[in-house]
Amino acid sequence: MQQQSSSSRTVNITPRPISGDYKSFQTIGVSLTPNYIRTETVHAKSFKQAAQLSLDRVVDITYDTSSSVMNLAKFITNGDKTVGQRVSGPIGAIKVGSDVFASNDASAIFAFAAAISINLAVINSLPLPALDGGQMAFVLGEAVYGEKIDQRTQEEINAVAFLILFLASIGSSIGDVEGFLIQ
Repeated sequence: MQQQSSSSRTVNITPRPISGDYKSFQTIGVSLTPNYIRTETVHAKSFKQAAQLSLDRVVDITYDTSSSVMNLAKFITNGDKTVGQRVSGPIGAIKVGSDVFASNDASAIFAFAAAISINLAVINSLPLPALDGGQMAFVLGEAVYGEKIDQRTQEEINAVAFLILFLASIGSSIGDVEGFLIQ
């Protein structure tokens, strides 16, 4: 029922199936369902094959994560206004994690933990002050120029960078909440 001024109007609403299968749940409007589908388990025939498969998967996830970070940097430098919709913050990560845990699939949970660890490693290795990659940049800068960077200057740069990273985290969290409300 929709209220317009002092008159009322009847609106017919027909529920739609979630998956296209008419035997599945039907919804009107927002449906809160996990977006996790499945994780495939591969059984290795030997320890050597297991190590190789694991290494290949870690390399794939690291490459995908690095590519995503590079694409994000392109979007930011090009002034793309949809960057907030492309990035998930801590709240989005918790949502995805809860979807994976709801699957009750042990291999999916381990894969999710591995993906989070690799994502953190890639992000932490970026040459941004306040991250480990930034500290490496300071060390490399000292090696190239042959003199130590003033400790006070380094602390001030790290403080500003930390503030920017903190604000980016807050912004991505706001984007996560907006995304949940709009869906």
